[in-house]
Amino acid sequence: MKYCQLCRTNEADKKGSHIVPHFLLKRIENIEGKTSRDYELGFVIQSFDTIPHFGRSVPVEKLDEVFGELTEKELALNRHPLVVDNLFCKSCEERLAKIESEYAPTLQTYKKETYSSGVPSEIGLLFWMSVIWRISINQKSGVQLTKSQNEGLRRILNLTLREKVSEIDFANFRNLKETKRISYRLIRCPEYSADNGTHMVWHPLLKHPYSLIIDEYLLFFAFKDNYNDFKRTSFFGMNKEIWEAPINKFNETEKIRPINEEQLEQVNLELIREIKIARVRTMNLFWDKLHVAIGGLGRSMPERIKHEIFDEIASEEKKMGRKYNLEDLKNSTYKVLRKYVG
Repeated sequence: MKYCQLCRTNEADKKGSHIVPHFLLKRIENIEGKTSRDYELGFVIQSFDTIPHFGRSVPVEKLDEVFGELTEKELALNRHPLVVDNLFCKSCEERLAKIESEYAPTLQTYKKETYSSGVPSEIGLLFWMSVIWRISINQKSGVQLTKSQNEGLRRILNLTLREKVSEIDFANFRNLKETKRISYRLIRCPEYSADNGTHMVWHPLLKHPYSLIIDEYLLFFAFKDNYNDFKRTSFFGMNKEIWEAPINKFNETEKIRPINEEQLEQVNLELIREIKIARVRTMNLFWDKLHVAIGGLGRSMPERIKHEIFDEIASEEKKMGRKYNLEDLKNSTYKVLRKYVG
């Protein structure tokens, strides 16, 4: 029997658990005009691959537009990386859902200056703890907390969460040893996702604090109140705003530092640039190793051939959902190289 990851007592019998709360996930991935579950259409971008996923209610016409015809195998293998089975028991899923429901109305509150989200800081802390912990234990983001950090958050959540928020012992929550060493800063571009695409990215290099871009939020989650990475590392030009954002711990209410649309757009552009650099670096290494393996002259593939392969990958004749993945990389490389290899 597989035990629940939160309580570690009950059987993990819950199906369809959302690692990222649905009220945020739908703003990132749902197709236009749809807010219900199962309308997600998204891509997981890795250094060497791009893996799509889609909800079972996405219309066939939309799938045809993005992918063209899907095979039976592709349909069978389709899995959402942030919607999982048998991770929690039904009781713990309900406890997590209650804190999500308590936090969700904060989306409707915002101002042009640093503002209160409207929930007690303890609710905000529990909510963002639950998000960070679930993303970490799901092991699909490319980044994880340490074993002791995962266990510390699990213990806090399990001891604190209840099936009714009114039953939570906040005094005990504040007095837990692990809780006293945790804090977070939060930046938001209110209503950005109403007209713009958003995403979820956990910064792979930062740990002091762990840094998460999720929908229109920038979350900086610190163990031991440590934000020192931003003394020597730039976070897509947001360091000034990060230091200006209030620290949320045991304040009266959660505080959020707002930024404007142009600022978040710049963050996204810088992020895309970094992803492109990482992808190109990985592809170059692949092509150079392949060049040597097939007996090419020198230690690297000629740049003109690499450019040809790039052009083939980016061909406008291909459906968007068929580009930039591992299969496309292999097929495009083969198509170009067979002109040069007898």
